[in-house]
Amino acid sequence: MKINSISLKNFRNYSQSKIELSPRINLFLGNNGHGKTSLLEAVWICVNGRSYRTAKSKNVINFSNKSAEIEIRTTNNDSINEIKVQITENKKKFLVNDKKNKNRSELKKILATVLIDREFKENLEKSFRPRRLILDTIMSNISLSFSKKLQLYSEEIKRKNEILRTSKNDDILDFIDVRLLNLSHSLSSERSLWLSRITNIAGKVLRKLAPKNSLDLNIKSDSLDSESLNSALKSNRIKEKITGKCLVGSHKDQISFILNGFDAFEFGSEGEKKSVSMALKISEILLLKKVNNDFPIILVDEIGSEFDQKRFNFFYTFITSLETQCFITANNKSVLDINKSKDFSIFSIINGDCKKIS
Repeated sequence: MKINSISLKNFRNYSQSKIELSPRINLFLGNNGHGKTSLLEAVWICVNGRSYRTAKSKNVINFSNKSAEIEIRTTNNDSINEIKVQITENKKKFLVNDKKNKNRSELKKILATVLIDREFKENLEKSFRPRRLILDTIMSNISLSFSKKLQLYSEEIKRKNEILRTSKNDDILDFIDVRLLNLSHSLSSERSLWLSRITNIAGKVLRKLAPKNSLDLNIKSDSLDSESLNSALKSNRIKEKITGKCLVGSHKDQISFILNGFDAFEFGSEGEKKSVSMALKISEILLLKKVNNDFPIILVDEIGSEFDQKRFNFFYTFITSLETQCFITANNKSVLDINKSKDFSIFSIINGDCKKIS
């Protein structure tokens, strides 16, 4: 699973550029705001069908233009594919080998990616909602089943909130709650299962950093027990009508990681938070390898920004030792000091102009 080349036209600050890539390590150097993150974003859009930086298509189009285009050429064993994304202000059109593709899940069968950036740790440090949302992106990346359940559940919550804000009709709400009872229980159960697997692997990773480390998962959820969920849905009906929002269900699950007996993101040191964040992302990579029988392409934005030297060396050694392709951005050439691999390319990015320098 490799990306041979990527072409950008009117995407962010790239006017027109084609980049031939190394099958292993690709290092992109440049100052902030010059297009390093935009390059990773373009790859992510081709694989996942959407940006991780903005919900609006028009935001990725180069200023003063009305459309943008991304094209990547990939190799997977003997299979060669061309994925093209045509973006206008209102929509995105996906073509695979010049044939229109409406099913975004088909893109993941061609390529899989894992993104590692500063926002992952920042969201884990926030309240339960952003933590749950960012962890859901990991599980959606690993499991198509979880992704579909999450989408169905989200649609049902939107439907219920609309009724709670408007008619407040009890018969309709009863009908929706029956559906939510099944969807919520199924979603939270699968969420708990995947998080347990992720935590188990992350714990093993952390023990390689320090043998005495232990990591456990804690989930507080009414949705894991159908009877408790049914009771909570009934007892909260009046409150839900007042607030106009559904107050019970999988979207209220509270997830915590317990490192050495303490909540890692509530009481942990800055270094401990970074270690757990890193271990969770390594878990995502290893689980995708089990699911797809192949390592994902790894996208790392600003590799040196979040780690001290010990964690940096550990993480960098791990990702560069895998038999997979890596895209790594940095604004500091010190990352080159520990790069012992001969199979890598270095690129310089200045104002949307990407050139291979080694």
